[in-house]
Amino acid sequence: MKNGKKSLSQLTLREKIGQTALMQMSWFMNRTDLSEYLSRNPIGNVWHNGNYAMNTANLTNVTGGTLRDSEYYRKWMKELRKLLPVPPFIGLDPLAPGFATNIPEIVKAPAVGATNSDKLAFEYGKIHGQSIKSVGGNFLWAPVVDTPSRFNSVATMRAMSDETKKLCDLSLSMIKGVQEEGVAATAKHFPGYDQCEYRDSHFSPAYNHSTKEQWWEKQGKVFQSMIDGGVCSIMIGHFGFPAFDDSKLGKNYRPATISRKIITELLKEEMGFKGVVVTDAIDMAGLAAAFPDEEDLFVELLNAGNDLLLNVKRYDYIDIIERAVNNGRISEDRIDDACSRILRIKEKLGLFESREEVVMDEALQSKISELNRIISENAITLECDTALKLPLNPDAIHNVAIICSTHREMAFESLVHMKNAFEKRGMNVHLQRRISSYEEIAELDKENDLLIYAGYLAPHAPMGASSFYDEECETFFFAFTKGADKSIGISLGSPYVYYDFYQNSDIFIHLYSMSRESQEAFVKAIFGEIPFKGVMPYIKPGPRTE
Repeated sequence: MKNGKKSLSQLTLREKIGQTALMQMSWFMNRTDLSEYLSRNPIGNVWHNGNYAMNTANLTNVTGGTLRDSEYYRKWMKELRKLLPVPPFIGLDPLAPGFATNIPEIVKAPAVGATNSDKLAFEYGKIHGQSIKSVGGNFLWAPVVDTPSRFNSVATMRAMSDETKKLCDLSLSMIKGVQEEGVAATAKHFPGYDQCEYRDSHFSPAYNHSTKEQWWEKQGKVFQSMIDGGVCSIMIGHFGFPAFDDSKLGKNYRPATISRKIITELLKEEMGFKGVVVTDAIDMAGLAAAFPDEEDLFVELLNAGNDLLLNVKRYDYIDIIERAVNNGRISEDRIDDACSRILRIKEKLGLFESREEVVMDEALQSKISELNRIISENAITLECDTALKLPLNPDAIHNVAIICSTHREMAFESLVHMKNAFEKRGMNVHLQRRISSYEEIAELDKENDLLIYAGYLAPHAPMGASSFYDEECETFFFAFTKGADKSIGISLGSPYVYYDFYQNSDIFIHLYSMSRESQEAFVKAIFGEIPFKGVMPYIKPGPRTE
């Protein structure tokens, strides 16, 4: 019976192997022989890449149209489930703008950290769970519990705090909220980033250079807390960790993803993790370059102790692993262990039962917006007000200029929300990208009563860096040289930009997000309509000493 509850003994070897793969949704979408393919290759799980799918897929045969909203994905996943012997994990990162046209942006994790509220972290988890279900998903790759790093783009602002206890408490509250919605939460990326490692394993080998003692004191304590708190899944990062496995592949330390010492001996045995171990995407260069032969890589990953391989790109994956089992390269016991963990979590989530569907309707959109508002108004953080000029008198401000530095056009476009908030108070707003001369800033100073310098840096925004560069950095030659007494600096993303770029500003404010509600909270706060309640969730950076 399709999708009925099955024990390990009821599955064939090929069905058990299929449970260990997560293939990209678009690979299935674009097949005209999907039913026939899955009857021979019972792949167990898929993952969303919304932007790619929207650009390439044609789902007219499923939805009766080409609608690109959450309903589009949810209907397709419902059809896919009918073709599989076991209900699939449908995995994805937290939803972002552009994934589907009707999904509001949810504020980012540091904003929750700035509130220091377990209750809001729990509600944050629940709203993520509901949003994920609205696109057919049931497997969320969050929370990020890597210690944040101002040197590493991918670890810049994804965790709720860099203080160990606070990170544990808030992340566990979020996990409880996610899993209460019948969605698997994932703590990532084990064993955790090194705070001073600036390299990104998407592109390069990277390492965690902590000693065992240092690791257990901070990052190890966090992951142990996630395990003890019942997180369903842990994602493995592709960085080497010589304190626990100093073996090398060529000149580089072995990535944690293919380390039996790190996954099986440390995570599963010593730390007692009984849930699903999922890899980070296996096509990232930090791993893929270490094992360019895909078939050997699959074998290494499973033998190391990974239960679920993310972004398998071989249609013959089941054939490859079946041969490896028959040839003795992988034991069937290892496949059984991986499959039993996956089945256990699927049963825990109720995937074998009839589940109430969640629709991204106006009610859920409003619920997201209201939670965004509450978090934003409790998170907005005043970094400094040197001359004690806040709150501003709205009657004294008629013209406002907002100057944006960012490598992501969508961040600039989002500032229409801030523009609207000022205009609702009767002010004229000029919005522009960058400043390129002293003459330009002098003109802005002459024409405006308030100058706002908005900066946005975020994970992979820009790709591979955690800094402004070239023309985006040029703004800071001229910023605050004129009109400093009526200027405010703000960050829509990384909290580290104040130290790196904005210390010339007398007033600086952290928003942590480019959502509409975060920008509206900023305007309310500078006019004294709400207080500044947030506390910077990360330790303020100083000069690099390690």
